[in-house]
Amino acid sequence: MPLIDAHLISEMLHHHCQFSNSILPTPEENLALDEALLYQINEQDSAGCLRIWEVDQYAVVLGSSNQVAANVNQTACQQDHVPIFRRCTGGGTVLLGPGCFIYSLFLRITDKQHLAGIEATTQDILHRIRDHFNARRPDLDVELQGISDLTVQGQKFSGNSQRWLTTTLLHHGTILYDFDLDRIPRYLTSPEREPEYRSQRDHLDFVTNYPLSQKELNQAFIETWNADQAEPVLPGERVRQLVTEKYATEKWNLRR
Repeated sequence: MPLIDAHLISEMLHHHCQFSNSILPTPEENLALDEALLYQINEQDSAGCLRIWEVDQYAVVLGSSNQVAANVNQTACQQDHVPIFRRCTGGGTVLLGPGCFIYSLFLRITDKQHLAGIEATTQDILHRIRDHFNARRPDLDVELQGISDLTVQGQKFSGNSQRWLTTTLLHHGTILYDFDLDRIPRYLTSPEREPEYRSQRDHLDFVTNYPLSQKELNQAFIETWNADQAEPVLPGERVRQLVTEKYATEKWNLRR
């Protein structure tokens, strides 16, 4: 696993990057697009990229190593025709849908950036997001808790995860801003792993919406990541291949 020097992370995060708000028709295509962009940026040695997206249907998405039986109420998902997918990054299981802002951040890792690792990199990224949010809404006092959660008054509104290749990392994050929270306990069980600060609270006591609009979140992330460069050429053929061979298959989505 490559490591990053903590002092060099700040330099990396202040570089300008490309911006994409392209949204494909289905959740599996959007998950495939993130992985395809990760490979493309890694192979082409191109600039980093911020992608923001949202899905218009509810879908359960497991972290790459999560167990379906330990995280998902499959009966409820089947009854309500809520599909179950698995992403290429780690972290916990989430419910996506309207009112859940999703961001995919692709950052370059150079050979000289060798010391901090995934946990420190995740926290450095989230500190930057937290500070930007608190500058906009100091009354809400966003905090980083656990390894990769953003919270308000101890309630989680953002979960995050990463995947690293040789010279590029993908940082996935979600932000609940206008989400139907009552749907979460219907489709998700208590997580197989939970941070200590959760204190065994159920979903509705643990999660909350962060009161910014989608438009405000879009602008906040563009400003935070200096995402003012043109969108990269989307790797359509690789997306189609990943959907066919991976993201639309039970072999991948239900493999654990």
